[in-house]
Amino acid sequence: MTSKTPSKSPAQDVLGAVSTHLIELRAQITEPVRIREEDLAAKLGVSRTPVREALIRLDSTGVINLRPGRGALLQPVSDEDYLEWLQLREQLEAFAAREAALNASHHDVMALRAIFAPFAEAGVAEAKPEEYSLANVAFHTEIMRLANNRLLERVWASFGHRQTSYRRRTISRLHRAADSLREHLEIIQAIEDRNAERAADLAREHVRALYRAVQRDSASNEG
Repeated sequence: MTSKTPSKSPAQDVLGAVSTHLIELRAQITEPVRIREEDLAAKLGVSRTPVREALIRLDSTGVINLRPGRGALLQPVSDEDYLEWLQLREQLEAFAAREAALNASHHDVMALRAIFAPFAEAGVAEAKPEEYSLANVAFHTEIMRLANNRLLERVWASFGHRQTSYRRRTISRLHRAADSLREHLEIIQAIEDRNAERAADLAREHVRALYRAVQRDSASNEG
């Protein structure tokens, strides 16, 4: 007898839609933005009650701040938030790269290489920051998929690599395009070689290097 996967309730659907919308919006803002329950309900085409319930749940996760009588406030991603995310990413990326090295087929490896093929010529990644940022997002998302761990994919989707990397322009802002490309290609080579531990070490160091760069940038801005 086969078991059926429980279907989502309407409230869960609304929670997912609200969460996705706020994550995408947070990716674009640099100042706090007020979120009006009625506007959000109208935008999503649902009633206000499940939207209100979704906002309450998201308040408990820190995505937004509910203020009695004044609605919800969505804060932009700060450098402190980003550094905390990078600390988690270091572990997630190492695990994902290790598993990818064990799981990836030749076709998968070629697909990873194809992501960065447009940037093979020296200086192209720096000259096309928007395109390279999108390639970066695609690469890390694919590594998460190759890990073949659905919970990991959900965690990755929930915290949003796109909001903390692509929208923040970290690669171009920190002038890390050349280093980022080299590190990505080294990870791909380790995956192709099925060297799981090297893939994990390279992925860990890749995120750690970004962490250090963000720290230096934050310190210089404060100074």
